[in-house]
Amino acid sequence: MAKRKPIDTEPTDALLKFREKRKWQIALRRYVLEKNPCQFYAPYFGLDIENIRLWFQYQFPQGMGWDDFATKWQFDHIIPVTYFDFSKEEDLKLCWSFVNIRVEYFQRNKDRGNRLDVLGAKNYFQELYNTTGNVTALQLLHKIDQIELSEMVSTEGQQQFLKEKAEYLQHIAGYSAFEFEMINRGRSLEDVEKEMNILKKFSN
Repeated sequence: MAKRKPIDTEPTDALLKFREKRKWQIALRRYVLEKNPCQFYAPYFGLDIENIRLWFQYQFPQGMGWDDFATKWQFDHIIPVTYFDFSKEEDLKLCWSFVNIRVEYFQRNKDRGNRLDVLGAKNYFQELYNTTGNVTALQLLHKIDQIELSEMVSTEGQQQFLKEKAEYLQHIAGYSAFEFEMINRGRSLEDVEKEMNILKKFSN
């Protein structure tokens, strides 16, 4: 009888990150919704219980309240958690700061792909900073700048192609499906040009 392959019980990096994120989410809910002091997490949230509740309460639309959590509203990170390195103290404090968390209408099984809306987030924190001078809002703006730099993709290859093919691209600009078909069948530009000139003569 063949031996069973041992099951790999070592958690993946993705699973570890998910568990860590979940731990912080639960702590936030307990702190804000259940008024649990959570001494370890409080400095990261950046406010005492009474005032952090006010922060969210000020954002409630008319007719919405605390009892509506998870049915009408939920917590939302302006800069998603995935962009922060939990091994860095500074990132932890920015990620879970009340300034980076807002009230949004509840969306079941919400999934925005953990992508950052750069323009929206920049405008959000820029307005907060301009009107209040809040230092954390400014730090979060700097964080967005760092994210943009880290996600910039080199266009070196594209630049090289466009420079080398500049004359060719100019030549085929405006080609019809018929002309592209000839090229894709192995005809040279010269052959295509001759063919088109012949067709023009017959069409006149």
